[in-house]
Amino acid sequence: MILAHGLGGRSDLALPLWLALGGGVAALLVSFLALAVFWKRPRLRGTEAGRPLPPPLRRAADAPATRRALRALGLVLFAVFLAVAWAGPDTADVNPAPTWFYVWFWVGLVPASLLLGPVWRLLNPLRTLARILALLRRGGPLRPLPDHLGPAVAVAGLFGFLWLELVYDHSASPRAVAVFVTGYALLHTAAGAAFGPRWFERADAFEIYSSLIAAAAPLGRRADGGLVLRNPLNGLAALPRSAALTALVMVLLGSTAFDGLTRTPAWTELIQGTARVPYLLLGTAGLLASLAAVSAVYALAVRVSLPYLRRSPHPYAEFGHSLIPIAIGYTVAHYFSFALFQGQNGFLLAGDPLGRGWDLFGTEGERVNHLLLSTSAIAWVQIAAIVLGHVAGVASAHDRAVRLMPRRHAGVGQFPMLAAMIGYTTAGIALLAGV
Repeated sequence: MILAHGLGGRSDLALPLWLALGGGVAALLVSFLALAVFWKRPRLRGTEAGRPLPPPLRRAADAPATRRALRALGLVLFAVFLAVAWAGPDTADVNPAPTWFYVWFWVGLVPASLLLGPVWRLLNPLRTLARILALLRRGGPLRPLPDHLGPAVAVAGLFGFLWLELVYDHSASPRAVAVFVTGYALLHTAAGAAFGPRWFERADAFEIYSSLIAAAAPLGRRADGGLVLRNPLNGLAALPRSAALTALVMVLLGSTAFDGLTRTPAWTELIQGTARVPYLLLGTAGLLASLAAVSAVYALAVRVSLPYLRRSPHPYAEFGHSLIPIAIGYTVAHYFSFALFQGQNGFLLAGDPLGRGWDLFGTEGERVNHLLLSTSAIAWVQIAAIVLGHVAGVASAHDRAVRLMPRRHAGVGQFPMLAAMIGYTTAGIALLAGV
């Protein structure tokens, strides 16, 4: 068993490495050439694009009753989760709370946000708790939110979660999960009551994560607030040019790179036999180094492209949106088999969440079905996720480049970013294979 994902992971790339690498690089190069030939002017319209949904669907989605029901559901699920995490047995073998947290919540946010949009914003129980706390305080003026506080807290919160999942040696402990979630909830509930709903939009790492993923969803909103079906690339183009956004995506990319690094024989040999404190220090250093390496590649690509860019107030944030589909691809690749198999435990263990001998759903004696998909099928999904994510990233970056670069330089000016994405692709596939 390769320790990863808080609960254990799998290394199941069943394709020849040369085929995976060659196919991935070829897909990027072909996509880049096709874009250079057929996409010579900006086409993405951001929040101006999209076809309105039928009025009954729009009314149902925006109805106050729908919003209240989702908030109530989020609060109930949160209460059940915390009760099980604190009161159930302190082992992930019989307590479903770690699986609910790492698989159903963290991994599940990706497909949920891709299909439904920023769904966690509607379910987020911390928003509801902050509103209740503000009412109990009998109102009062909201405090102004400092510009840099929210993004800094969001990056720190995301890093803290990823450290718990990928580095901490007792990450599968229900009590460790309970301590993290309770501390996170107390902090954000208090801050949300003090600063208002804007706090969650700028500082809640999980809500921002869901919103970033949702930018690539076919379901979105136009500038007038209307719910529409759109080209997902328009959703990405609509994101603000923000250094905080770019930093969050770098944390996501760096964490999946570190996750892949922990699968390699070299890492296994490095940590073998180490005591707990050196192990945690090595893991923390490895995670930070992975974040630094991914960020350095991106920063270098933008730096080399600067002579070809028209004046921009935020040059290093101009292409941050193009990294989101890459992060989605990496997440699918690294978590797909983990969610497919470990996710079943969330239901199997839910029949007796407190270890009292219950069998609420008649699942006693049932086991995880490891034959749902073959390792070859899983490998194809993983490679496709990485390649398609990078192709979408290339398309997003290309549209922004032809908007920012003089036409005669739009081709050569994109070479540094293309090289960075090829590097991300080859490194991601190689680490996925455990090389």
